[in-house]
Amino acid sequence: MSAWGFTSALLLVGSTIVSAAPPSEPSPAEIVITAESLVFRDHDNTALFTGKVVMTKGDFVMRADQMVVYFDGTPITPSAQKSGKTGGPSSPSATDLPTFGNRAVNLIDATGNVAMQRGEKRAKSKKAVYHQRDETLVLTGDPEAWEAGYRVTGTKMTMFLREDRSIVEGSRVVINNDREPQPR
Repeated sequence: MSAWGFTSALLLVGSTIVSAAPPSEPSPAEIVITAESLVFRDHDNTALFTGKVVMTKGDFVMRADQMVVYFDGTPITPSAQKSGKTGGPSSPSATDLPTFGNRAVNLIDATGNVAMQRGEKRAKSKKAVYHQRDETLVLTGDPEAWEAGYRVTGTKMTMFLREDRSIVEGSRVVINNDREPQPR
């Protein structure tokens, strides 16, 4: 299974952007998150998006019931600990990471009916955690990925986006000759 790539980006937030110039398409380097509600918690270094949350980055789209953006300096949460990531230093420096105001994005935790798509590749799970520093995406809660010709399920999928590789724990692969990708 191939993984989906992210690069450093600017985090844009909002349901509606008003400007004098006509709206333009987001650049492939931008992360755009839209939701029915946003609660920014300055003292916690977090932003909570709820209600029909959609994150786009280039041709990658992730939908969920809720997403929490954790910025550098955020204490490690139980869900981040479960995913095996601690938010410690990695390859890019803090100044190379996407920012929200003056805060660098550390990770994005998506929960509830998580669905992702990039081109013909699709995935779904109950939870997905995107780690900005090392560009990994960890899917848990009945994760499933598919595209034309195959479907992969498991207990945990870790997608190393920079390296275009994945590790699937408890994996099951169904290979078929169908032209259309089908979820189970």
